[in-house]
Amino acid sequence: MFDPSVTIFESTQNRLAESPLWHPMLNTFYWVDINKKLLLSKKIHSESQLKIVNMPDTLSAIAWIDEQHLLLGTSTGLYKYHINSSTRHLILNIENTQLNRRSNDGRADPWGGFWLSTMDVNAKKGDGKIYRYYKHQLKAVVSGLSIPNGLCFDKPRLRGYYCDSLTSCIYVLDLDEQTGEPCSEPRVFYQFNNTDVDPDGCVTDQLGNLWLAVWGMGCVICLSPGGELIKTIKLCAIKPTCTAFGGKNAELLLVTSAFDESINNTVTEQGAVFKISGIKNGQFEPRVLLYFIIHSACFKVMVSF
Repeated sequence: MFDPSVTIFESTQNRLAESPLWHPMLNTFYWVDINKKLLLSKKIHSESQLKIVNMPDTLSAIAWIDEQHLLLGTSTGLYKYHINSSTRHLILNIENTQLNRRSNDGRADPWGGFWLSTMDVNAKKGDGKIYRYYKHQLKAVVSGLSIPNGLCFDKPRLRGYYCDSLTSCIYVLDLDEQTGEPCSEPRVFYQFNNTDVDPDGCVTDQLGNLWLAVWGMGCVICLSPGGELIKTIKLCAIKPTCTAFGGKNAELLLVTSAFDESINNTVTEQGAVFKISGIKNGQFEPRVLLYFIIHSACFKVMVSF
């Protein structure tokens, strides 16, 4: 078994950092701060500057499209974002007229689709949903959740995973081989015995193992495709939120975290972004494929360094 090394990749205290993403064409890590409505990015070398972009709405999930663009999942919908100009164009709205709603976890699937969850801003039980956007069609694929998280995919096994953090449970769906469309009812993949901790964001490696950030436990755990615990990696932050592979050979695991007000705010590890080195069998995130001309609405957003 490998011996991972944990360091702080970016010490800025995020309020609620989420959706880490390695852009393999730009060699850059991206992530969001949901509470501050920020898109943040930084290259992997130590002298790289942190770039911060302010968004007009709550940004919670991102994926990459090509060398120039990201896909943004926000509280108002999906947007195509031009990285260099910091402009974004509306693709479609999602629940944008419901003021008590916001987006949450999201991730691209290996078929070129994008999955995005939504929830009540106060985590009202049963109000969470998961949507899939594929070939210009948006479809609700799971409903009745509370805090939907943990979206990730295992293409060789034709599986899609998600969590409901409130129930401390990870679920699995069967996916169609040709389209990636869900083709089964969800079933329990892993149930935490301690319901005071919350499974949050996760990603799969080439072997189908899940690397899961566990909110409230201050760790990342690795689960086999059979649901067996392989490894636990402790972090200094009590509330890790999500994981993503990155680096030249996907040998790094980036872990975002949230600020914990119960801990003295001078402790910078809370809300920091962590880098776990020595990971084996990592893989890059797939791109989102767009098949159409987007709407004409365009927004300029604010950038700072």
